[in-house]
Amino acid sequence: MGHLGLSKNLFDGQTGKTRNVLKLLQSKSASFKSVNYFDTQEFRSSKLSFFQMIYRLIKCNVLVYLPERNNLKYLFPFIYIICKLKGIKIVYLVVGGWLDDYLHSKQLVISMLSEIKGIFTESNQLTNNLKDHHNLQNVITFPNFRMHNFIPSFNQNADAFKIVYMARIFKEKGVDVVFRLAEHIQKKLGTEHPISIDFYGPIQVDEDSYFREELRKYSFVSYKSVLEPDHIYETLEQYDLLVLPSRYSNEGFPGTIMDAYISGIPVIISNWMFMPEYVENGSSGYIFDLNKEEDFYSLVDSLYNDRMKLLKMKHSAFEKSKEYSSEVAWQILEPYLVN
Repeated sequence: MGHLGLSKNLFDGQTGKTRNVLKLLQSKSASFKSVNYFDTQEFRSSKLSFFQMIYRLIKCNVLVYLPERNNLKYLFPFIYIICKLKGIKIVYLVVGGWLDDYLHSKQLVISMLSEIKGIFTESNQLTNNLKDHHNLQNVITFPNFRMHNFIPSFNQNADAFKIVYMARIFKEKGVDVVFRLAEHIQKKLGTEHPISIDFYGPIQVDEDSYFREELRKYSFVSYKSVLEPDHIYETLEQYDLLVLPSRYSNEGFPGTIMDAYISGIPVIISNWMFMPEYVENGSSGYIFDLNKEEDFYSLVDSLYNDRMKLLKMKHSAFEKSKEYSSEVAWQILEPYLVN
């Protein structure tokens, strides 16, 4: 149960992880009698979907649950009671990094969560926080993952240097920082140079005018729309570097980092929330402090100027991706589903 976004073909971090989990379970169907699902997006189109959810819920033995914040707030107590009465195991896969802060002063929710089969977080730090701050002992680290067979070509772009940003487009994700990087490049190299910056992702409505206005300032910066999931790796491998200078309050394990690794390109990220856990500084990418933005520019400059280092980091990034394979994920998850 989670936001699959199927009827409107939505795609973001929440829907991406929920779809990947469903795909993983379906690929392991020999372990189950059957795998069914409920897309919580249906609540927005039909009031009757609530009864469909209840029907599917009472028929299951294990509920794999990926709630958004409102789902956890309003639906979880009801779901918990049904599962308690029916003897249904709840396996809660956390998306993002918001759960620790959310649970402060919510003792009833904490009490219910303490009794479910398992709470699977995306980072060791969040796992420890939930144990230390809320005495939840049924918490397991379950890194984000991807199912794929992609092998990158590790292209070198000769004299060109191609930077990519792929995430939701709004300032909290660092879009403004990327534009300041563009300003730095223009001041240092002039308007004619071999560096390009491309943006991919849905634009947040209230920041659309800001984003379009900034785009017009730089001839080497482009918006490339939203990438279809089936084309992500073959597109990203054409780039040299992915940047994500995020300060997003709910940041967990951004899927864009994994997508970059699988595509064979390193990342530069901000030292924010749980993200540094997923980057080997100087190997699969670089980490910089948001209050030292000049360091961000310097790291980009260093990779632009040292293509041998860049190539080495591309290979390291792909090796890092193997830590987030579906098989690793299944080894962690399987005992909680089939026992």
